[in-house]
Amino acid sequence: MEKKKDIRIDELEPRRPFTVPEGYFENLTQDIMAALPEQESLYSTRIIVTPWMRIRTYLYAAAAFAGIFFCIKAAVGITSSNNMTEISEAQETTIYSDEYIDSFLETAMIDDWTLYYTLVDAF
Repeated sequence: MEKKKDIRIDELEPRRPFTVPEGYFENLTQDIMAALPEQESLYSTRIIVTPWMRIRTYLYAAAAFAGIFFCIKAAVGITSSNNMTEISEAQETTIYSDEYIDSFLETAMIDDWTLYYTLVDAF
């Protein structure tokens, strides 16, 4: 079996399959410009700015914000109407006797400070 010899890149002969003609880059810019057709510059035409062109961006932004506002308002309105019925039902309270409240507080295992803090926060 033959042992392969290691090839070093330094020892290889440089190959260049493509060549550039003599003086190609010296006149390249002039040759390209001569080959282009003459035409009028696009920047010389004036654009007429109408009032609609000036305000349409602001109008679109205002419409987007109005749409978002009404969507949020509708979502909050639906929730608040449900909450109003719950609040009106919750306002109907039952009057309990003092004996019932005393027996509840004795078995609830609530200290005086917690009871006081809860009553102060309620109002």
